[in-house]
Amino acid sequence: MEKQKMQKERKPIDINPYILIFCVIVICGLLTFLVTPGTLTDGVYKALPRNKFNFNNLFNIFRAIPYGLKDSANIFILILTVGGALEIYKKTGAIDSGISTMVHKFGKTSHTMLLIVLVTVFSAIGGFLGWVEVLIPFVPLVIAVVLALGYDAITAVAVVIVGSMGGFIAGPTNLYTVGVCNGILIKMGLLPGGDLFVGLGFRTIVWAVITAVSVLYIVIYANKTRKNPSNSLVADIDVSDIRLETTNNEPTKITGAQSLVLLSIFGAMVFTVIGMKYGINGVKWAIDDVSAIFILSGIVAGIIGKMKAGTISDAFIAGAKGSISGALIVGVARGVYWVLNAGNINATIIYNATELLKGTSPLIAAISIVIIVSFINGIIPSGSANGTLLSPIMVPIALSLGLTSQTSVLAYQFGDGITNMFWFSYGTLLIFLNYGKVPIQRWYKFIIPYLSILFLIAFIVLFIAIKIGF
Repeated sequence: MEKQKMQKERKPIDINPYILIFCVIVICGLLTFLVTPGTLTDGVYKALPRNKFNFNNLFNIFRAIPYGLKDSANIFILILTVGGALEIYKKTGAIDSGISTMVHKFGKTSHTMLLIVLVTVFSAIGGFLGWVEVLIPFVPLVIAVVLALGYDAITAVAVVIVGSMGGFIAGPTNLYTVGVCNGILIKMGLLPGGDLFVGLGFRTIVWAVITAVSVLYIVIYANKTRKNPSNSLVADIDVSDIRLETTNNEPTKITGAQSLVLLSIFGAMVFTVIGMKYGINGVKWAIDDVSAIFILSGIVAGIIGKMKAGTISDAFIAGAKGSISGALIVGVARGVYWVLNAGNINATIIYNATELLKGTSPLIAAISIVIIVSFINGIIPSGSANGTLLSPIMVPIALSLGLTSQTSVLAYQFGDGITNMFWFSYGTLLIFLNYGKVPIQRWYKFIIPYLSILFLIAFIVLFIAIKIGF
């Protein structure tokens, strides 16, 4: 009895993501002395002399963190500026009033429909635009809305993570995977016709299937935990500071000034979409421009809310300060890639992994591509970077084994996209979880069954693709 009581009272162990990632950096740093370095240019691999075991090379383990922060500076700045702007919005009262109105407007019977709409919208953005990092400014607000509807933090972060990253997987017009891979194949003369988005119809069908599965998976968990909060994987985590408490009473009335503040937030989001997609005055926006528009939006919101200049500044600093932990984790996670790249063993790992494909059947080759890319994605968590490095060597091998170029690219998409929701070396995943206060091991309990379903779908889709000569 005493033993059972102690087991019940034992609190779940929360893994500190910083310690976890630093341990990986140390292991990767030591690997640079064991693995032969090399270069990989246009699919041609060249071995380099082994790294010497000396202080300077060993010191790369500690350089990885500042250099990782430097390499991800634009995302770091975006997280801080969005946090600062969000605090200004909150000070005006517009956020609380707007969310309260939305929650009451949807009512009890429409909660599920709102989840379906949100997941589908995020999936379309991730799939057709290839945007994930760009969604960072939207995430805190979406999480606040989902929490206000009575769902738990897992559901809140799943809407944006599973939505955007699930859509990203088969992304019919995803420039960062399909666009990069096919662009390289066109240059290599392996894609007759030069159509960057060849196979659009088949990929759209796959995107629709994955989106439907994503919606179903989230809704089942969301409704189960909403009816019985004890079923939640994060029932013991306090999210009162990021959740708007709503009641059955009338929602807080939105003032004219608050309406204008909400309009300024919406305006910043519209400018983000237009600037990133089409450009403004001939200039296509990047992440830093998104940071700038939210700084402007925050200042405008503060002025509309009749806040003094000093109050606006203090609110911005307070919001940025509250976001520093999440911003830092992005840079620390980037350190994993940096330390491997500094030791020049990324190319060796990629080359040797793709060499394993030789001599296999088309289906085994396709499945092997998914598995190999899944592991490489933990080292290089970037769809475009992986595509640039892998396409020139992966596709020719796949073609020689009976796969078409597009089935090879599709297999690459599955390997890169599915594991974005798993690898803790992907800083954007960690920042999304951080916004919802979800520990990564709790996230794994939720997401691993879903990832298993996605891998099964991927293998079935690849089998069909091979049979139809996609």
